[in-house]
Amino acid sequence: MDFRRIEIIFLVVFLALDVFLLTSFHNSQQVISNSTTGVSSTLTDMRKRNITFGKLDKKTGNAYYLGSQASNDLANNESKLHNQELEYNQTSYKLISNLNDPISVTSSNRKEKLDKFIKKESNVLFGDEYTYAPQLSSSSEIVYAETGPLGPMYDKTGQLVFSVVNGKVVGYTQTYMKRLDILQEKQPTKSERDIVTNLYSSSEIPNNSKITYTNLAYTKLLEAKGSTIYIPVWFVSIHNKDSKVDTVKKVNAFTGNIIKASSNGDDYSNE
Repeated sequence: MDFRRIEIIFLVVFLALDVFLLTSFHNSQQVISNSTTGVSSTLTDMRKRNITFGKLDKKTGNAYYLGSQASNDLANNESKLHNQELEYNQTSYKLISNLNDPISVTSSNRKEKLDKFIKKESNVLFGDEYTYAPQLSSSSEIVYAETGPLGPMYDKTGQLVFSVVNGKVVGYTQTYMKRLDILQEKQPTKSERDIVTNLYSSSEIPNNSKITYTNLAYTKLLEAKGSTIYIPVWFVSIHNKDSKVDTVKKVNAFTGNIIKASSNGDDYSNE
Protein backbone atom coordinates (compact mmCIF):
# COMPACT_ATOMS: atom_id res chain seq x y z
CA MET A 1 0.00 0.00 0.00
CA ASP A 2 1.71 3.28 -1.11
CA PHE A 3 1.68 6.53 0.84
CA ARG A 4 -1.11 8.02 -1.28
CA ARG A 5 -3.39 5.06 -0.50
CA ILE A 6 -2.63 5.32 3.21
CA GLU A 7 -3.50 9.02 3.03
CA ILE A 8 -6.84 8.24 1.36
CA ILE A 9 -7.73 5.62 3.98
CA PHE A 10 -6.87 8.03 6.75
CA LEU A 11 -9.04 10.79 5.28
CA VAL A 12 -11.98 8.40 4.90
CA VAL A 13 -11.91 7.29 8.52
CA PHE A 14 -10.80 10.57 10.07
CA LEU A 15 -14.28 11.93 10.74
CA ALA A 16 -15.55 8.60 12.09
CA LEU A 17 -12.51 8.34 14.32
CA ASP A 18 -12.99 11.85 15.69
CA VAL A 19 -16.65 11.18 16.44
CA PHE A 20 -15.69 7.99 18.25
CA LEU A 21 -13.03 9.70 20.36
CA LEU A 22 -15.30 12.59 21.30
CA THR A 23 -18.00 10.13 22.37
CA SER A 24 -15.49 8.16 24.40
CA PHE A 25 -14.28 11.22 26.27
CA HIS A 26 -17.77 12.55 26.98
CA ASN A 27 -19.08 9.17 28.15
CA SER A 28 -16.09 8.32 30.29
CA GLN A 29 -17.25 7.44 33.79
CA GLN A 30 -13.81 7.31 35.30
CA VAL A 31 -10.96 9.65 34.43
CA ILE A 32 -7.54 8.39 35.46
CA SER A 33 -5.99 11.35 37.22
CA ASN A 34 -4.75 9.75 40.43
CA SER A 35 -1.95 11.42 42.33
CA THR A 36 0.88 9.24 43.63
CA THR A 37 -0.77 9.26 47.07
CA GLY A 38 -4.14 8.31 45.58
CA VAL A 39 -2.69 5.39 43.63
CA SER A 40 -0.83 4.10 46.68
CA SER A 41 -4.02 4.28 48.71
CA THR A 42 -5.89 2.35 46.01
CA LEU A 43 -3.24 -0.37 45.87
CA THR A 44 -3.31 -0.68 49.66
CA ASP A 45 -7.10 -1.00 49.61
CA MET A 46 -6.85 -3.71 46.93
CA ARG A 47 -4.49 -5.74 49.10
CA LYS A 48 -6.83 -5.38 52.08
CA ARG A 49 -9.58 -6.91 49.94
CA ASN A 50 -7.31 -9.87 49.11
CA ILE A 51 -6.70 -8.80 45.52
CA THR A 52 -3.25 -10.05 44.57
CA PHE A 53 -1.05 -8.76 41.76
CA GLY A 54 2.58 -8.46 40.79
CA LYS A 55 4.57 -5.28 40.33
CA LEU A 56 2.55 -2.86 38.19
CA ASP A 57 4.53 -0.73 35.76
CA LYS A 58 3.79 2.97 36.23
CA LYS A 59 5.50 4.05 33.01
CA THR A 60 3.30 5.38 30.23
CA GLY A 61 4.02 4.41 26.64
CA ASN A 62 3.20 5.34 23.07
CA ALA A 63 1.16 3.64 20.36
CA TYR A 64 -0.59 4.31 17.06
CA TYR A 65 -3.83 4.11 15.18
CA LEU A 66 -3.22 1.37 12.61
CA GLY A 67 -5.00 0.45 9.40
CA SER A 68 -5.12 -2.64 7.21
CA GLN A 69 -7.00 -4.14 4.30
CA ALA A 70 -7.93 -7.81 3.96
CA SER A 71 -5.80 -9.92 1.64
CA ASN A 72 -6.00 -13.37 0.06
CA ASP A 73 -2.46 -14.34 1.00
CA LEU A 74 -3.67 -17.47 2.79
CA ALA A 75 -5.63 -18.65 -0.25
CA ASN A 76 -2.74 -17.83 -2.57
CA ASN A 77 -0.30 -19.92 -0.53
CA GLU A 78 -2.40 -22.84 0.71
CA SER A 79 -0.75 -25.20 -1.80
CA LYS A 80 2.31 -25.11 0.48
CA LEU A 81 0.38 -26.89 3.24
CA HIS A 82 0.44 -30.69 3.52
CA ASN A 83 -1.19 -33.51 5.49
CA GLN A 84 -4.40 -31.57 6.15
CA GLU A 85 -7.78 -30.90 4.57
CA LEU A 86 -8.29 -27.23 3.74
CA GLU A 87 -11.17 -24.86 3.12
CA TYR A 88 -10.96 -21.12 2.51
CA ASN A 89 -13.79 -18.71 3.35
CA GLN A 90 -13.70 -15.84 0.85
CA THR A 91 -16.02 -13.69 2.96
CA SER A 92 -14.09 -13.81 6.24
CA TYR A 93 -10.66 -14.41 4.61
CA LYS A 94 -10.30 -17.39 6.92
CA LEU A 95 -8.40 -20.61 6.27
CA ILE A 96 -9.92 -23.70 7.89
CA SER A 97 -7.75 -26.78 8.40
CA ASN A 98 -8.49 -30.32 9.59
CA LEU A 99 -5.31 -32.21 10.41
CA ASN A 100 -4.91 -35.71 9.00
CA ASP A 101 -2.82 -36.62 12.04
CA PRO A 102 -4.16 -34.94 15.21
CA ILE A 103 -1.54 -33.83 17.74
CA SER A 104 -1.76 -35.22 21.29
CA VAL A 105 -1.25 -32.47 23.87
CA THR A 106 -1.49 -31.89 27.61
CA SER A 107 -1.97 -28.66 29.54
CA SER A 108 1.75 -28.58 30.26
CA ASN A 109 3.20 -29.33 26.83
CA ARG A 110 0.70 -27.90 24.34
CA LYS A 111 2.49 -24.57 23.88
CA GLU A 112 5.84 -26.26 23.36
CA LYS A 113 4.41 -28.69 20.81
CA LEU A 114 2.51 -26.06 18.85
CA ASP A 115 5.38 -23.56 18.94
CA LYS A 116 7.38 -26.19 17.09
CA PHE A 117 4.49 -27.16 14.78
CA ILE A 118 3.80 -23.66 13.47
CA LYS A 119 7.43 -23.02 12.52
CA LYS A 120 7.16 -25.49 9.64
CA GLU A 121 5.70 -23.87 6.53
CA SER A 122 4.02 -27.07 5.38
CA ASN A 123 2.04 -27.05 8.65
CA VAL A 124 1.05 -23.38 9.01
CA LEU A 125 1.48 -20.43 6.68
CA PHE A 126 3.49 -17.49 8.08
CA GLY A 127 3.72 -19.35 11.39
CA ASP A 128 6.74 -17.39 12.59
CA GLU A 129 4.54 -14.26 12.67
CA TYR A 130 2.30 -15.64 15.43
CA THR A 131 2.89 -15.89 19.19
CA TYR A 132 1.00 -17.77 21.89
CA ALA A 133 -1.77 -15.72 23.54
CA PRO A 134 -2.61 -17.27 26.94
CA GLN A 135 -5.30 -14.67 27.69
CA LEU A 136 -7.28 -15.71 24.62
CA SER A 137 -6.78 -19.46 25.04
CA SER A 138 -8.87 -22.04 26.87
CA SER A 139 -8.93 -25.80 27.41
CA SER A 140 -10.66 -26.29 24.04
CA GLU A 141 -8.89 -23.56 22.03
CA ILE A 142 -5.24 -22.61 21.82
CA VAL A 143 -4.85 -19.15 20.35
CA TYR A 144 -1.85 -17.58 18.67
CA ALA A 145 -1.91 -13.87 17.83
CA GLU A 146 -0.31 -12.32 14.79
CA THR A 147 2.59 -10.27 16.12
CA GLY A 148 4.67 -7.63 14.36
CA PRO A 149 7.16 -4.89 15.30
CA LEU A 150 4.40 -2.80 16.93
CA GLY A 151 3.13 -5.64 19.12
CA PRO A 152 0.58 -8.48 19.11
CA MET A 153 -2.84 -8.37 17.45
CA TYR A 154 -5.55 -9.63 19.80
CA ASP A 155 -8.21 -9.58 17.12
CA LYS A 156 -10.01 -12.17 15.00
CA THR A 157 -8.56 -10.64 11.83
CA GLY A 158 -5.07 -11.87 12.76
CA GLN A 159 -5.31 -15.11 14.73
CA LEU A 160 -4.36 -18.75 14.56
CA VAL A 161 -6.82 -20.81 16.64
CA PHE A 162 -6.21 -24.52 17.29
CA SER A 163 -9.16 -26.73 18.27
CA VAL A 164 -8.61 -29.30 21.03
CA VAL A 165 -10.89 -32.35 21.30
CA ASN A 166 -10.27 -35.12 23.86
CA GLY A 167 -6.66 -34.08 24.39
CA LYS A 168 -5.84 -33.80 20.69
CA VAL A 169 -5.38 -30.81 18.38
CA VAL A 170 -7.63 -31.74 15.46
CA GLY A 171 -7.32 -28.62 13.32
CA TYR A 172 -7.11 -24.86 13.22
CA THR A 173 -8.54 -21.70 11.71
CA GLN A 174 -6.31 -18.87 10.56
CA THR A 175 -6.69 -15.23 9.58
CA TYR A 176 -3.82 -13.07 8.46
CA MET A 177 -3.06 -9.41 7.81
CA LYS A 178 -0.31 -8.91 5.29
CA ARG A 179 0.68 -5.55 6.74
CA LEU A 180 -0.42 -2.79 9.09
CA ASP A 181 -0.05 0.87 8.21
CA ILE A 182 0.44 3.68 10.72
CA LEU A 183 -2.38 6.19 10.23
CA GLN A 184 -1.33 8.82 12.74
CA GLU A 185 1.66 9.93 14.76
CA LYS A 186 2.24 8.02 17.99
CA GLN A 187 0.15 9.02 20.98
CA PRO A 188 0.61 8.43 24.72
CA THR A 189 -0.97 5.40 26.36
CA LYS A 190 -2.01 4.77 29.95
CA SER A 191 0.31 2.80 32.19
CA GLU A 192 -0.35 -0.71 33.47
CA ARG A 193 -0.78 0.64 37.01
CA ASP A 194 -3.24 3.32 35.90
CA ILE A 195 -5.35 0.74 34.07
CA VAL A 196 -5.50 -1.76 36.94
CA THR A 197 -6.29 0.84 39.61
CA ASN A 198 -8.97 2.36 37.42
CA LEU A 199 -10.57 -1.06 36.89
CA TYR A 200 -10.67 -1.50 40.65
CA SER A 201 -12.15 1.97 41.19
CA SER A 202 -14.80 1.09 38.59
CA SER A 203 -15.75 -2.06 40.54
CA GLU A 204 -14.47 -4.30 37.76
CA ILE A 205 -12.13 -6.32 40.00
CA PRO A 206 -13.88 -8.44 42.68
CA ASN A 207 -12.57 -9.04 46.18
CA ASN A 208 -10.49 -12.20 46.69
CA SER A 209 -9.17 -12.29 43.16
CA LYS A 210 -5.83 -12.32 41.36
CA ILE A 211 -4.53 -10.31 38.40
CA THR A 212 -2.95 -13.11 36.34
CA TYR A 213 -2.01 -11.29 33.12
CA THR A 214 -1.80 -7.75 31.81
CA ASN A 215 -0.94 -7.24 28.18
CA LEU A 216 -1.05 -4.38 25.70
CA ALA A 217 -2.17 -5.44 22.21
CA TYR A 218 -3.95 -4.03 19.19
CA THR A 219 -7.58 -4.81 18.42
CA LYS A 220 -10.24 -3.62 15.98
CA LEU A 221 -11.85 -0.23 16.49
CA LEU A 222 -13.98 0.13 13.36
CA GLU A 223 -14.29 -0.72 9.68
CA ALA A 224 -14.67 1.83 6.87
CA LYS A 225 -14.55 1.52 3.08
CA GLY A 226 -13.04 -1.96 3.18
CA SER A 227 -10.34 -0.98 5.65
CA THR A 228 -10.03 -1.87 9.33
CA ILE A 229 -8.75 0.53 11.99
CA TYR A 230 -7.01 -0.79 15.11
CA ILE A 231 -6.23 0.76 18.49
CA PRO A 232 -4.07 -0.36 21.44
CA VAL A 233 -5.98 -2.04 24.25
CA TRP A 234 -4.95 -3.25 27.67
CA PHE A 235 -6.10 -6.84 28.29
CA VAL A 236 -6.32 -7.59 32.02
CA SER A 237 -6.98 -11.19 33.10
CA ILE A 238 -8.62 -11.67 36.51
CA HIS A 239 -8.97 -14.97 38.37
CA ASN A 240 -11.76 -15.09 40.95
CA LYS A 241 -10.46 -17.21 43.83
CA ASP A 242 -13.98 -17.99 45.06
CA SER A 243 -15.70 -19.02 41.82
CA LYS A 244 -12.48 -20.17 40.07
CA VAL A 245 -13.65 -18.23 37.01
CA ASP A 246 -11.26 -16.29 34.78
CA THR A 247 -12.37 -13.11 33.02
CA VAL A 248 -10.59 -10.68 30.72
CA LYS A 249 -11.23 -6.94 30.98
CA LYS A 250 -10.39 -4.71 28.03
CA VAL A 251 -9.43 -1.06 28.38
CA ASN A 252 -8.75 1.52 25.67
CA ALA A 253 -5.05 2.31 26.17
CA PHE A 254 -5.44 5.88 24.86
CA THR A 255 -8.44 7.01 26.90
CA GLY A 256 -8.52 4.55 29.82
CA ASN A 257 -12.16 3.73 29.05
CA ILE A 258 -13.41 0.21 29.71
CA ILE A 259 -14.45 -1.60 26.53
CA LYS A 260 -17.70 -3.54 26.51
CA ALA A 261 -18.84 -5.99 23.83
CA SER A 262 -21.36 -4.45 21.45
CA SER A 263 -24.63 -6.15 20.55
CA ASN A 264 -23.10 -7.72 17.44
CA GLY A 265 -20.27 -9.25 19.42
CA ASP A 266 -17.53 -6.79 18.46
CA ASP A 267 -15.43 -5.38 21.28
CA TYR A 268 -15.23 -1.69 20.58
CA SER A 269 -18.06 -0.20 22.63
CA ASN A 270 -16.52 2.09 25.27
CA GLU A 271 -18.03 3.04 28.59
